[in-house]
Amino acid sequence: MPKQVLSSFDLLLVHVIATALLTGLIWSLQVVYFPSLVGWQPESFGDLQTVGLLHTGFLLMPLMFFEGMTAGLLLMFRPRGVPAWFLWVGAGLVAGIWLSSYCIQFPAQARLVLGWDDQTHAQLVDGNWVRTTLWTVRLVFLTIVLRLAAGQTKG
Repeated sequence: MPKQVLSSFDLLLVHVIATALLTGLIWSLQVVYFPSLVGWQPESFGDLQTVGLLHTGFLLMPLMFFEGMTAGLLLMFRPRGVPAWFLWVGAGLVAGIWLSSYCIQFPAQARLVLGWDDQTHAQLVDGNWVRTTLWTVRLVFLTIVLRLAAGQTKG
């Protein structure tokens, strides 16, 4: 059997870091970036949206993939002191985030590349509250999981 590179507690730590980064990023998008799209010149909005998608995708996609991967690994390598159901709930929240991303955010953003539309922008902002809420709940939830696991690592 190969030697384990990270302990399950270390895996949990890097998972929490990824979730914390994503939570901060999604709040920035929700309260700064998305509202700032209102009022751009319609003739250049599609170009702005294209560049914005590239830049935010460059940050979001690798972190989302990493968060999902580490959530799955935590299901296989559960830290001591953490009930399995905690990790399943966390993985379910990740699934909810991905579902919201692919069913609401990505289609709305793709439509905005074609040009400004008030209704699509409202759908993007309103729908993004789902992800913002889920990531915030995940981060709070993971601090509880981290505390449970940390209680088991004391000598």
